[in-house]
Amino acid sequence: IARKMIEQMQSPQNPQQHNLSAKELEVLQHLVNGLPYKLIASKMNITYDTVRAHIKKIYEKLHVASMTEAVATALKNKIV
Repeated sequence: IARKMIEQMQSPQNPQQHNLSAKELEVLQHLVNGLPYKLIASKMNITYDTVRAHIKKIYEKLHVASMTEAVATALKNKIV
């Protein structure tokens, strides 16, 4: 059992395991690319506050507390 748990923790996770929506994945991809919130809003044709709301949900779903952690988690787990 312990071995299976360790393997599961080490294996890359897919976006469905985090229940990220398509918009959240798109925002996360823009964060990984280094775009600021205002440019993300412009590219996605949404408001700045909507970007912030998506990012807040991303943090909750990935269990992180910062943009750096979110990007690192996304890259480590090959989410984007």
